[in-house]
Amino acid sequence: MHSVSDAQLFDIENVKRYQRNIWDKSYREGLYFSAMEELGEPIYINFGIRKHEYTELRWFKVPHAIHDGFSALKVLEKEENFSLKLPELKSLKPKNWLKSILFALKSTPVEEHRYKSQDANVKGTSFDHLVLKLPLKSSKLSSTAILSNLICKTLMQELSYNKVARWMVPVRLKNDDGMQASYIGLDVSLEDNENTLHKKLKDKLKNGEHWGFYFFSKIGLFLGKKAILNLTRKSILNTKTIWMGSISNLGNLGESKELEDLIVLHPVRFHRPLGVIVYEFNNQQIITICFHKSLKEVDTDGIRDKVRSMYETY
Repeated sequence: MHSVSDAQLFDIENVKRYQRNIWDKSYREGLYFSAMEELGEPIYINFGIRKHEYTELRWFKVPHAIHDGFSALKVLEKEENFSLKLPELKSLKPKNWLKSILFALKSTPVEEHRYKSQDANVKGTSFDHLVLKLPLKSSKLSSTAILSNLICKTLMQELSYNKVARWMVPVRLKNDDGMQASYIGLDVSLEDNENTLHKKLKDKLKNGEHWGFYFFSKIGLFLGKKAILNLTRKSILNTKTIWMGSISNLGNLGESKELEDLIVLHPVRFHRPLGVIVYEFNNQQIITICFHKSLKEVDTDGIRDKVRSMYETY
């Protein structure tokens, strides 16, 4: 098994249970991914692992409706007999729900996305990807802010005409298994630096914007399958998008005695065509970037070289 397209399903018993009834209410926010499944665009999380005795990566996948990245890693770790140092996450509920809801309502894109080359006829979830392994660097600022400044701005410059673009930043709400993620909307400007992005991220987390979006997801779940399908279908048919992409920080996954490589890829689709994941593993800074197939003329080698060169200046 040498390619992502040949990835092997894991957590098989739960996958079979899911396939029997993708609309089981126990999947909670995962039902939004069930809608994608029913509409013919299933969303998977993909992992590549290489143990010391392997010569190549082995790829695994699991439906996003069942797991977020952390939950999936816990299962894969157990099934494939390797160890990680998954961070314990703490996320307190907001002191003021109304404030969180209002901040989520106000979180809208500053500019419409204007890609240099994106084919609106290319749907589905097929993608290309690149992986960067860089030396770790210490900083008083969050790695999310530093790497968002570096990666998001590079991708904007290379792939769009935008001076400001909106990025989805997932935020895990609980340490429980399954889908436990919400998100904030981060507006990245070409004029930003790591300090301004650090403040933006800090303010949004403090204001509880992710809890506001979580509240809106609950409204959709209350309205039921028909409403979720209609909203998802409308999104799929739309030729515009409010998200340039998504960037997720898994933090420090520690060192693994068993694994030489661990590659985690972010799901993408036409309306969120760039997926970035950053994490620390085996004393390296890992960055993975997925490019939806609708994006044309992507110079992945040029992007890799530019990100690497800019990272060296920090």
